Amino acid sequence: MNRDFKTIISSAANGVTTITLNRPEVLNAMSPKLFDELEAAIDDAYVNDDTKVVILTGAGRAFSSGGDMKLDVSDNHRKPPFEFRSFIHTRLIRKMVELEKPIIAAVNGLAVGAGADLALACDIRFASENARFGWMYIASGVIPDLGGVYFLPRLAGIGKAKMLAFTGDMIDAVEAEKIGIVDKLVPADRLMPETMQFATRLANGPSKGIAMTKVAINKALSMDLLSSLDYTTNLQYLLMQTEDHKEGFRSFLEKRKPVYKGK
Repeated sequence: MNRDFKTIISSAANGVTTITLNRPEVLNAMSPKLFDELEAAIDDAYVNDDTKVVILTGAGRAFSSGGDMKLDVSDNHRKPPFEFRSFIHTRLIRKMVELEKPIIAAVNGLAVGAGADLALACDIRFASENARFGWMYIASGVIPDLGGVYFLPRLAGIGKAKMLAFTGDMIDAVEAEKIGIVDKLVPADRLMPETMQFATRLANGPSKGIAMTKVAINKALSMDLLSSLDYTTNLQYLLMQTEDHKEGFRSFLEKRKPVYKGK
């Protein structure tokens, strides 16, 4: 679907859609329009069968510096409760989590506040050695509100999550990898090539199996063991009806590389 985006760039090739936050003059600060356009791009990825994987990155030297203080944050305290509830951008995070396709963050630089939350809402995070992360909401006396309080303790552990959220301290990419926020750390000039290589590998894989793996893992975060076992049993039965399952099984017996079709 072709859209005339103003604050993001969306491009597609070989089953991978790359969405680039494109307000480099303000370090990709997230304005209401950017939130809306990013949500629209996720909607497009949902309905586009040619999109198997999404990469999310930023233009210039930042991934995102968080909410735009002038356009997104400045008058929020004046909004009535239900106007604020409809304005806050949690719907985007829900759509990212519910998208049955992997989303890979390519964190090219600064990721702060809502920008850091946005990176955590992705399924996997590749990061440049120049990346830095910080949950600086506390500087304004507020809390991470785009999934940070959910994702951060699950990735970094409860104590580390509280340290970062209580203080707003910045951490570099090496520390982020050490505590589990970053899944792969790469040199700055290799960030997009290595992210694209990995994304293309997933795009060429059994996409329904990958999709249901994402669903199963996300569901398991709020289930007990027995519920998760029952849920995955049902998903497994569905997957065994797919062409990709049959192709994978045949290729194993025939000792050849499988050719998946996403069916």
